[in-house]
Amino acid sequence: MSKVRTLGDRLRAARLKAGMSQMKLSAASGLPKPTLSRYENDHVEPSLGSLNRIAAALDVSEGSLLRDSESPEAALVTALEALGVVIGSVEQAERIAALVAEAVRSEEVEQAVTS
Repeated sequence: MSKVRTLGDRLRAARLKAGMSQMKLSAASGLPKPTLSRYENDHVEPSLGSLNRIAAALDVSEGSLLRDSESPEAALVTALEALGVVIGSVEQAERIAALVAEAVRSEEVEQAVTS
């Protein structure tokens, strides 16, 4: 059985993935380093305001820090980034969304035909 990850675990993992030390995250978020350490060690939980500042500094969603699993939308962005696709504008995002929607609809039609 897998270990249930805590908010502190997810915060630490996100910080390390961003290549930041606690000092750098402190500077980027405006929160004291000892406070960040207490969050990562699950001694206290951040307020919503602090969580927002941390998420912004790490360029992640607050939700990704609150729950252990990524939303489907976030997983899509992560998968695209892993494939070297970086969405640089709203227009690009809309074009990619249209392509994904077309692919999903085609798959649904194919599944309906073969069922």
